Amino acid sequence: MGFETQDVERKAIAIMRVLRDSPEGLGGRIIAQRLKDYGIDLGERAVRYHLKLMDERGFTHLVGRRDGRVLTERGIEEAGTALVEDKVHFAISRMELLAFRTTFNPDKLCGLVPVNVTFSQRTCLTRLSKR
Repeated sequence: MGFETQDVERKAIAIMRVLRDSPEGLGGRIIAQRLKDYGIDLGERAVRYHLKLMDERGFTHLVGRRDGRVLTERGIEEAGTALVEDKVHFAISRMELLAFRTTFNPDKLCGLVPVNVTFSQRTCLTRLSKR
C-alpha cells in the first residue's frame, strides 16, 4: 500500500469515526470541523470527495441533501476494525520506542531492558469423576 493510499484510508477512517460518534447524519462542513479534533485538516470539498468514495464502497449512505450522511452497517464494522488496527499499531510503536531506550550492559549486568509480560487469571480444570 502506497503512502497516498494510506493517507486516503486514514482520512476515510477518521470521517467514519466522526459519523459513528454522531447520533444524526452529518454534512461535509461539520465533518471538516470535527476532523480537526483528530488532527486532520480537510476542507469541505475534500471531505465531500472522501464521502463520495465511501458511498461507492458501501460505508456511508446519503440520507438527504440537508441531512448529510450516516454510516451503513458495513461502515460501522469497518470503523470498529480500524480501531483495533490503530491499537495494535500503537502497541507496536510503543515496543519499538522502549527497545530503542534499552541500556542493558551484559558485562556489568545492569541497565534497562523492556519486557513484554502478559498476566492472566489462573484457572484450574478439574476432571469430574463418575460415581
